[in-house]
Amino acid sequence: MGVVYRVRRQQDGAIWALKEQRPAEPLKTEEIAESKQLFAQEARTVLSLKHPNIVSGLELFEWQGRQYFVMEFVTGETLEKRLREANAPAFEQDALRWTIQMARVFTYLHGQKPPIIYRDLKPANVILSPEGTIKFIDFGVARTHKQGKAKDTVAIGTFGYAPPEQYGKGQTDARSDIYTLGATLYHLLTNLPPRPLYTPKPGEIQAINPPVQGRTEQIVIRAMQQDREQRFPSAVEMERAMQACLSQPLPELQTVVPQPAVDQDATQRTSAPVVPPRSRVQPAPAVGPTVRQGNPQPSTNNGQQIFCINCGRGNKATARFCAACGTPLQPAPVVATPQVAAPAQSVRTLQPAPKPAPTLPPALFRVTTPRGSWEFPLLTLPCRIGRRDPSQNHYPELDLADYDRGHASRRHAVIERRGDQYVLTDVGSVNGTILNGVTLPAHRPQPLREDDRIKIGDVELRFEWA
Repeated sequence: MGVVYRVRRQQDGAIWALKEQRPAEPLKTEEIAESKQLFAQEARTVLSLKHPNIVSGLELFEWQGRQYFVMEFVTGETLEKRLREANAPAFEQDALRWTIQMARVFTYLHGQKPPIIYRDLKPANVILSPEGTIKFIDFGVARTHKQGKAKDTVAIGTFGYAPPEQYGKGQTDARSDIYTLGATLYHLLTNLPPRPLYTPKPGEIQAINPPVQGRTEQIVIRAMQQDREQRFPSAVEMERAMQACLSQPLPELQTVVPQPAVDQDATQRTSAPVVPPRSRVQPAPAVGPTVRQGNPQPSTNNGQQIFCINCGRGNKATARFCAACGTPLQPAPVVATPQVAAPAQSVRTLQPAPKPAPTLPPALFRVTTPRGSWEFPLLTLPCRIGRRDPSQNHYPELDLADYDRGHASRRHAVIERRGDQYVLTDVGSVNGTILNGVTLPAHRPQPLREDDRIKIGDVELRFEWA
């Protein structure tokens, strides 16, 4: 729904975050107003909240038809990134301290009038500062609780972290956030994403992370009950249970007015207003649509690697072709800060933007594994299928590492769009990809049709129109 920039205020060199409204795909005329309304709703929600564990907002404004939101720039990393780089579960005491802070945010949100239900807690949506403070940064899915309503207007959230009622089976309430809190604690303690609509069994977490206390495991199990009546009745109750598992109590944080970071290299001082002047905002860079799931664009890792959109292999930044499959590589667009104009001879001629591809109806996979079944919507294309490999910074959109007994390759297959159809390509997997009972030849795209069945080791994917 938007992209976030790190910006510097010219007046004093202070660093802020600037969120720009940018839909993931071109919108119809009637959808533009709704997109603006949702963006503004998120910004106003943040502006209305004052809590030490919630990012602070400064101002919402519109420029050239797009909305922008200025907010506190938070130094740190998401818990998702921390887990990925550690490639191991978090220490139990750390996980409890972080989750207790999240519970305190929920106590604050649920105490608003009307209560605010966050609905999308997961490691990717919270930042951990170097001091160990948790910050909620994304309120795009949050909503107010409406008393007496049968169910939410829109079923939305993240697979695995969302409770049953969030799949359109009822209205979410404070206990829905309790489920997401338990699912997040499960992820922190195991370094495994929670299975959709599944309550962990006693001993399951300890089998993965033996030092975890039995009572900590019981907290996760109770929070992730499918029947909301069996969960903790409030975030206060869950926090109390987690505090009992800590070696020493976690003190409350005080709400303070955030002091923006200062760019030490900034030497210019002007009389610019507090908010970056509207005339200074640069037009949106001509980059592809931003999506929330995966990373379909060829991308760089701090300038060191380019990732192939066909097989996901990381290549040197100077490479022109993928070392694994030979696909031509193109560096991802880079958003640069305004600079002094370079000499004319150094200006590069940009290629015209490609014509938009034909519209494809949304599709999904019905995934069946030995550990359970769920729906996986195809939100990102290309959609890589395989096993994550942190050593190569490889994280496929459909990661089978936790659901397959080693049959799937790290780079196994990929789903792409070719014209007006979806196609499946085996990218040279070791054990092969089976489509409707037939093993596919490597590197030969096969069109997908309704009810096609893909078999990769122990996992079956049934292709359907959403």
